[in-house]
Amino acid sequence: MSSRALRKLGGKSLEDELKKLDIDVSPEEEHEEVEEEESQPAASQPKFNAFAFLGGEDENDEEEEHVEGDLKPVETPKPVETKKKSKKKRKAKNKSRSTTPAPEDDDDDIDKILAEVKREEKQTKPKTTLETYDFEDEYDSTLEPSEIYDSNFKNFTTERLKMSLPLLSIKSFKNLDQDQEYKNLFGNSLSTELIEDANSTTSLAISPELLQQFKKIGKMIRNWGGKDRRNIPGTSRKLLLSKIRDDWLPTQLKSVNMEELTEDEVFDLLRYKEDDVDESDLRVKVTKERNLGVRYFRFNKVNDTKSRVANTRFYASTVLTPDPESLMQLLQQNPYHQETLLQVAMVLLRQGDNKATSNALIERALFTFDRSFHKKFHELVSSAENGLVRLPYEFFSNRQFYLNLFRYIVSLGERSLFETALTYCKFLLSLAPAEDPMGVRYFIDFYCIMSEEFEYLIQLSKSPLVTCYTRWCTPGITFSTVLAYLELNRVDDAEKELQKAFEAYPYVAYKLLTDVALSSVPGVKESNFEVTYEDAVSSETYMVRAKLLWQKHLDFLSATLEKLFKSKHKPASASYTSSFLGLLSFGTSKDETSKEVPFNLIRFAILSGENKIMAKLPKSVWNRDDLFEFDVLPPKEDMQELNLPNSKRICDSLIDYVDQNLLGAMVQENTRDIGLNLSPEEAALLEGVWHRNGEAEERGLD
Repeated sequence: MSSRALRKLGGKSLEDELKKLDIDVSPEEEHEEVEEEESQPAASQPKFNAFAFLGGEDENDEEEEHVEGDLKPVETPKPVETKKKSKKKRKAKNKSRSTTPAPEDDDDDIDKILAEVKREEKQTKPKTTLETYDFEDEYDSTLEPSEIYDSNFKNFTTERLKMSLPLLSIKSFKNLDQDQEYKNLFGNSLSTELIEDANSTTSLAISPELLQQFKKIGKMIRNWGGKDRRNIPGTSRKLLLSKIRDDWLPTQLKSVNMEELTEDEVFDLLRYKEDDVDESDLRVKVTKERNLGVRYFRFNKVNDTKSRVANTRFYASTVLTPDPESLMQLLQQNPYHQETLLQVAMVLLRQGDNKATSNALIERALFTFDRSFHKKFHELVSSAENGLVRLPYEFFSNRQFYLNLFRYIVSLGERSLFETALTYCKFLLSLAPAEDPMGVRYFIDFYCIMSEEFEYLIQLSKSPLVTCYTRWCTPGITFSTVLAYLELNRVDDAEKELQKAFEAYPYVAYKLLTDVALSSVPGVKESNFEVTYEDAVSSETYMVRAKLLWQKHLDFLSATLEKLFKSKHKPASASYTSSFLGLLSFGTSKDETSKEVPFNLIRFAILSGENKIMAKLPKSVWNRDDLFEFDVLPPKEDMQELNLPNSKRICDSLIDYVDQNLLGAMVQENTRDIGLNLSPEEAALLEGVWHRNGEAEERGLD
């Protein structure tokens, strides 16, 4: 505080002035003020200025630092106390201004003090506080859904995520157990012994002698299985997604490990796909998510010699020369190799329609991830706070976990375990609610209806998980919400919702009228609608299930749609043209395909195995070289950006975990074995695959 401000205090009692401002004074401070008052002449006490207590320093008064006479320096109140009483001080200031005008010199001094205080507060205040408001508040104030995907899905703000957490929650980790649904369905008639007998039944062909050896090995390994079959070897935690079966080889070795990403790693992850916000804003987003409790994790493949050999053999048997028999042999030698487990499961399902064995392999693959959960990840999921967990899709082993969950949801649906399947849909969506890489929004409505979770579907359709972007409100969610209202006997709401669905997806409404309700309206033809590739694919994702869903309400569907088409249809109307042609920004590709169909919709179409859906995909999709069944459309980084200084590689793929020398030897061996059937061009192309992979590793991509 400057000497000028001190002289203004003069001889007036500090206690009196503080009382005017309703500031409490301690007995010790009161005693000190009495002594000061007695030691100073009353005539020399200048006029009190309440604003001098703001703690500001007048830089122009540095020459007057020494106070003349016996005036003692007055202690400046603590900043916290000053802040608490700021409102009362402002009241006192307004009151003084209304009664007696302040001299011009006082105003100048006050302005300087206030300016200094404001400057100091700006310097000491955390940078993220102001930026948080400026950055995400702009998106929070926007009520209209965005028609295009922006980088990092900024329209789905931290506040909107917080609102969506109850809908992402699995409620209880017990809901992830299929046996729990069996108990709910059959009640007391299903005994614990019967469930245990089903769990002990082997799904794979295994001899009784080998089964007994597995049991003996299991007893030698600490915490292998246990009574509830959920003990994790080497830890006291329990399995959350799977149960150990008798025909699984007991082992303490893991296929993957899990780690939590640091804030800097999360920042790098967001920055690599960002194109329209400053880095400081990204820091704000990372900090706000961290404060909310969001944590990012990644699975890491165990990169030892045995694993690299298994990865190389898998790559050769699926990418270079597809060979199911080689995959079967690989699985026998590496019973917990995740990629092989998932691939063989699909081979068995397609070739032999052996669903029991296929489901067993999918569950074993799920076990390999389940046993490797990070402690914090395990805590969040077990406490049903899975909405705070993130698994970036950029990492290869994370993508394998996504694929594993997708396959498991399909297998649960085939066994009519719809409640458990819905729980896994919530879990899968919560791992990346904005990006939704597996397209959960295209099929979650089916499991909501089949499990009779009608209220949940209605809440989901109104939540930020659906309303932030136009594409998030999929045909399935839109039209199935109508069914949810009908099942709850809310016919008026169902009519209003069907009208909204009709306006959002008129082509889907037409297909429902003609293909499901088996009705028609004169003058309304399919040629009236201008349909994009995205419209065709997304509508087919709903139409393949629509007949099953609408069986009980065909009359309502037919009558309401006929009424809507008669009242609102205009032949060849451009208003029926969907406008969802925005760029998909899953962060990597600027390929023309991404303008036609979102990547997550392509992944769902291919992985669903539905021929009707895949037939709607544009031909350009099938010309891509990254449509492997074990890794459909993986994210990729711009190679030019990777060559820039200080650039970090984010995405990885299976080739990064392959032994290049072994792969080259296998390519040469295959070339010799089938050389008589290969043209020189084909042989050179096969050799080129190996050379390109080796060059990529030499460039530092491994």
